[in-house]
Amino acid sequence: MISIVHGLKEYHLEPKIGVRYTYRFETVHDDFANEKKAISTSYTREIWIMPIARQDTLDVYQIFLAKMTIKSNVAVADEYLIKQLAYVFDEIEVAVDFSGKIVSIYNMGALRFRWRLKRVKLEQEYVGVTVQAYFRTIDVLLDDEQKLIQFLSSYKMFGIYFHGLFGNYLLWEMPLKRAIRLDDFDSELVNEKIFPEKKEAIKYKIQGSGAGLVHYGGELIYSNFQLKEALIECGNHSQSFKYGALFLG
Repeated sequence: MISIVHGLKEYHLEPKIGVRYTYRFETVHDDFANEKKAISTSYTREIWIMPIARQDTLDVYQIFLAKMTIKSNVAVADEYLIKQLAYVFDEIEVAVDFSGKIVSIYNMGALRFRWRLKRVKLEQEYVGVTVQAYFRTIDVLLDDEQKLIQFLSSYKMFGIYFHGLFGNYLLWEMPLKRAIRLDDFDSELVNEKIFPEKKEAIKYKIQGSGAGLVHYGGELIYSNFQLKEALIECGNHSQSFKYGALFLG
């Protein structure tokens, strides 16, 4: 709903139970380490987001990874392995609070069971220190619900959708300020400033700064109480990331 306080409007997401919302999530990584040729790689996921129930003050969502593609201007090493690790999180059931933030994961047991089966199969095909490090990272995530929530709430996963902004601020105290950490920049601490606007659609303008970053910014655009388009861009002198989401229908 939109609640009116002294003429100012506070925005809330209104999911419709039983409806499937399809989004294209994309992460684009530009690596400038090689001065002669920058390496650009995009990871695109078609995601189905489905509200399935309401429990007290929480909304329950199922999140499905329908398809993943990887494109790059160079050959991608272990592309099959990367996709298989992504599909570990291809079916997730989460509880989301009124602010749009993930607060619980309902199918942790099923995720752990499926990962154990997948890991056994992958260990027959892949060996090496790097691969084992990937596997241990997933083990740690699936052994700790809070760590998994933090991972799923990152911009490279679903944080551009479940970002915890709704109904969580007083509009006359703008901009909203908060601190987040970017996994892709070694947990770089970023101080975000968010400026909600109300025009033809609801728009959040985002600015940010971090000690190790040279730029950070983006926007979230909503219409009819659903996310329509989102983009976060950040980078330093050696690499940059773009995290985007687009509503497909």
